[in-house]
Amino acid sequence: MSDIASMSANHLPGWRLSRTLVLALFVAASSGLVSTRAQAEDVDYVVQPGDNPWSITERYLRGIKYWPRIQDYNRILAPRAIPPGTVLRIPLAWMRTEDLSARIVDLRGVVTLDRGHESVELKPGTTVYSGALLQTGADSSFTLALPDGTHCLVGADAELRLVSLLRIEGSGAQQVEIELLRGDIENWVQPNRRSGGRFLIRSPAAVAAVRGTEFHAAASAEHTRVATLTGEVALRNRRGEVRLPAGVGSIAQADRRPEPARPLLPAPDLAGLPDRIERLPIDLPIPALAGAVGYRSRIALPEGVAAIESDRTATRAAVLGRAELADGRYRFRVRAIDERGLEGLAAEREIVIDARPEPPFPIHPRPDGVASDEHVGFSWAANPQALQYHFELAADSLFGSPILREDALREPGLEVTTALEPGIYYWRIAVTTADEGRGPYSDPQRLRRPAPGPVPDARVDGERLELRWRANEASVRYLVQFSTSANFSAPEFEFETAEAQLAIDQPPPGTYHVRIRGVEADGSISPWGRAQIVEVPYNHWRALLIFVPLLLLL
Repeated sequence: MSDIASMSANHLPGWRLSRTLVLALFVAASSGLVSTRAQAEDVDYVVQPGDNPWSITERYLRGIKYWPRIQDYNRILAPRAIPPGTVLRIPLAWMRTEDLSARIVDLRGVVTLDRGHESVELKPGTTVYSGALLQTGADSSFTLALPDGTHCLVGADAELRLVSLLRIEGSGAQQVEIELLRGDIENWVQPNRRSGGRFLIRSPAAVAAVRGTEFHAAASAEHTRVATLTGEVALRNRRGEVRLPAGVGSIAQADRRPEPARPLLPAPDLAGLPDRIERLPIDLPIPALAGAVGYRSRIALPEGVAAIESDRTATRAAVLGRAELADGRYRFRVRAIDERGLEGLAAEREIVIDARPEPPFPIHPRPDGVASDEHVGFSWAANPQALQYHFELAADSLFGSPILREDALREPGLEVTTALEPGIYYWRIAVTTADEGRGPYSDPQRLRRPAPGPVPDARVDGERLELRWRANEASVRYLVQFSTSANFSAPEFEFETAEAQLAIDQPPPGTYHVRIRGVEADGSISPWGRAQIVEVPYNHWRALLIFVPLLLLL
């Protein structure tokens, strides 16, 4: 018997799948009761030379008592002389079966096995038997591998029971029944070429049955949603049945007939996504699809049917991914969601995530800041693990031709010693650590270097000193400094005015250096303009007035 159990249908002469079985691969009702139609599932056996009801029963059925039933079921009149090639119908329920086990081949997050009195947290490689109740937590998933190569990928916040997993000893066919209580499951079911094989997913609202296909199912207490990607799925409950060929889906409720098949939304366009992502969390726009109300992004390792590393849904046309993704190569699988909640066809891309070590946080100048000083200083948050920092300054946000590049900075800051011309600049930083190597640059930080303040035109008029200059549209007020030294180390006078002019009492005679800078509405201050030299003359007549009292005494 063990030899028979290990042989495939291709090596067992006489076994083939009957039309009766093709039409009866469905289990009815959300209550879990097997219908009369399902009980009538038959396997065709093609009689070989020397076969008779006793020998067939001895090799393949549950007990010798079934040989009269074979004879009656097939109306055999001459059991010892059945012509070779005759097709006998044998109900599946009469055939010997062998209990099989499944294996969790990949797992992320928390997955538990509920034993009634306790819950056991599972690990990759765990063997699962019929009757196992499995649950996934938030941001958790696992991949279940069945003996025939079928894989089931279970998402977060799901609960399912492996009701039965059997092999029919006569044909070697695999029979699977899964009860999906809540959550979603993606299935890659191996084509079943052996007599009596089936794959069923039973949920509170309906049952889905397949023979070799790829499909997605999601269940809640009220609804079951099924989308067929390849092959065909039969979705059935007490109210009726609908066939779902590739590219369509349906929704079932327990008290209603499953909805007619509707086309799935096409796969989103992922061509615009970058080949490398350096920022987390991921939030990348994609072209919107007509009829889509949401988009689901699943990210997993590219090898095989891996568990899900990130599962996010957006109400806008975007690909999302969680911030905790490790660096590496991933397979992105994105589907659009229609107004009924059916997920469409999937688009896939392999993309590298290279986001670590994360770049330091820029401190000064602030984003969209203004650099007033001639020599601009830059600073960023220190990384305790930093071996060195990397700095770039450019006139374009793509850094095609950097003005300055420093790759061996030991401190979290530097000062640019060359004067920057007025204009727009961009700067960014990266860090190298011993554990993670060199990381990506930060997002470009925009910096404006405004035009310097105006140059004043000075005029001494009697007892007043007047200054005028060309008004700057961006400036709402001006700062004016007078200093007897060219370096303005200690200005003698400072004034503020909202007009492009200034009139003051004439300061003491001497040579003054005068400069002006503008102040914008947001408080940004321009660099000082070029200094102008102003001569305040010595008033000789005023000096002579000192001698008037002496003349009166003479």
